[in-house]
This record gives sequence, C-alpha cells and structure tokens, in this order.
Amino acid sequence: MRKKGILVSVLLIINLCLTGCWDQRLLKNGRLVFSSSFDMVDEDTIRATAIIRDFKDRTPTNVVVQGEGKTIRETRMSMDRKISGVFEPSKNRVFLLGEELAKKDIYKFLDIFYRDPNSSISAKLAVVEGNGGEILTKLSEKNVLISEFIIELLTSAEVTTGVPKQNLQTVCTIMFDEGKDFALPLIKMKNGEVVLDGIGIFHKNSLTGTLSFKESSLYLLMNNQKAKSTRFVSKIDNDKKMSIDNYITYNVSKSKSKLKIVSDTPENIQVEIDMKMDISIAEYPQDKLTDKSELKRLNKEISKHLTKDAQKMIEKIQIANSDLFGIGRELIAFHPKTWEKINWEETYPSITIVPTIKVDIVGHGIIN
Repeated sequence: MRKKGILVSVLLIINLCLTGCWDQRLLKNGRLVFSSSFDMVDEDTIRATAIIRDFKDRTPTNVVVQGEGKTIRETRMSMDRKISGVFEPSKNRVFLLGEELAKKDIYKFLDIFYRDPNSSISAKLAVVEGNGGEILTKLSEKNVLISEFIIELLTSAEVTTGVPKQNLQTVCTIMFDEGKDFALPLIKMKNGEVVLDGIGIFHKNSLTGTLSFKESSLYLLMNNQKAKSTRFVSKIDNDKKMSIDNYITYNVSKSKSKLKIVSDTPENIQVEIDMKMDISIAEYPQDKLTDKSELKRLNKEISKHLTKDAQKMIEKIQIANSDLFGIGRELIAFHPKTWEKINWEETYPSITIVPTIKVDIVGHGIIN
C-alpha cells in the first residue's frame, strides 16, 4: 500500500510539472467561407469576394461578402468587419482569379495561403475571363450551392481530360521551377451562363494566353496526363450532302507520348513529340467500318487532323512563352551545358517543336 501511495504521489507531481497548450478554433463562432475570388480594382487595390454558407429554415443559402485592400490579408480584415462572427476561410474549396490579377505574378497574391497553417492548400484554382466576383455573384442569384457547382464543374472536366488537376499545393511546386510552366482551368460568362472554356496558360506565374477545351485535351494527352476518358470530334470529309456525314466522333482508349530533344545546339534546339493513340469510334454516320481500306483511310485522316491541331496548339503556347511540356526541365536534367549557354525566356518561343500523332482504330462500338 505504501508503494502504491508513493507511485500516485509521483504521478501527481509529474502532471503538475508538465506544461501544455491548447489552441482551439470553434466553428460555431465562425462564418465559413467555401469559395472566393480576387480581382484588381486598380494598380493598388484588390477586391475579394467571398461566399459564406448560411442556413434559412434549415435550407442552405449563400451570403455574398466583398472587401477591398492593398493585400489579401487586408481584404479579409475588411470583410470580417461586415459580418457577424469570425471570418473563417479554412474550409475554402475553390479560389477564382480575375483576369487582370492573373496577368500579374499570382504567387504574390497566393503567398498568404502558403504561410497560414489554417489554409486549405487542397483548394482548387481557376482563372476567370473578366471579373471573378461577377461569376460568384451570378451563381448566388440562382440560389445554388456555389462551391459545389464550381467543384463539380472542374472535377467533371478533369475526369474527361479537359483541364489539368491543379490546386494550391500542386501549383506551388511548379511556380518555383524555372524549367516548366503550368495551366489553370478557365471559367467565363457566356450567354448569361457560367461555363468552363478551356485553360489559361502561364509563364513566370503570370497569365499569358489561353487554350480552347479541345486544345487543352490534346495538350494533356501529349503530356501523358490522360484521365478516365477523352473524346474528340474530327472532320474527315468535305463533300458529303449532310453535314453530319463529314464528321467522326471517337473515344481515346489508350495513348502514350514521348518527348525527345533531337538537337541541343544552343542556336538550333529541336524537339519531337511523338504520340500513339488507340481510339474507339463513338459516332460515324457513314458506317463502313468493316472495310479495311476505309479503316486505313480513317486512321490516316484522323492522324493528320490531330497532328495539325497539335501544331496550332504548340504555336499558341510558344507565342505565350509558356513551357507547358517542361522542355526546359529536360534541358536542365539531360543537357546542362546547353542550358547554361542560353536565356530560356528568349530562346523558347523560337525553338522547333515537331508533333507527330498516329492513330489506330481498335473499336467500332457495338455495331459491326
């Protein structure tokens, strides 16, 4: 009994000597933000728009709050003074960057999220053509769950190889890589509706151009980023009476792309991107897919069509000076002497990039 009493006394003394801390943030005291946008009012002022989730008669509703400031932190302080409770952005699931803001160095605006341990770095990023606040305001008028709508809009496009999978964390690593650039989904207002319209492409963390939805899908395939499904429509004829007979729709079953630097001479850098693709026909009104000569013709026409599209897409990214394929990274890794002799920002737009796409039809659908 005496030993037991001594043991209890020792444990009590140890507990009294131990120090600890307890930091808690009660969600019941906060106003949860689920989506935000940032826009430039002028050269010195940022406007932030936040959608706060609220409930009315047990039904979720949207409350739009805006604030202006010189920094993102100051816009938060401004919004915090306009709401009851504490402005709580830790549950933010998507950030929209207005076009004018995205044309600047976006890291300067995202810096706060990487420094604050309460930030959700898994939140998705997207660029808006025009004003991001207008997109959120337009969606709030429909009384929908805005964040869920945008997330599902982006996720469905990711699954169909329409846009790259990007969030705050994945973009951060690329922003500090001098040999590679990145792209973000592009959202716009079209005929009064909010739509996903391709991707915005970046150079040195600034928006420098855009690609259409089809060009984005082709870029992702050529960069070996195929998702669950991919579908294209190609025009393979011009002389058919009915317009629909001139087109073919197909799904990409499998694709593999290989990038190779065939010349690393500083004055004449040449790159080849070869991609092989297995496809399955989803729609072809002309039929005749059992004819071997017709299949051979279609393989050739579709390959030619996609190669031409790839050439146009590469031309656009070079004009934007956006090294989406990470060619600079290849030079750094495997041709370091060449990399040391060149100014990549000046050299990249004029290098030769030759794409070659070869298609093989492996599926005809359920019709034989």
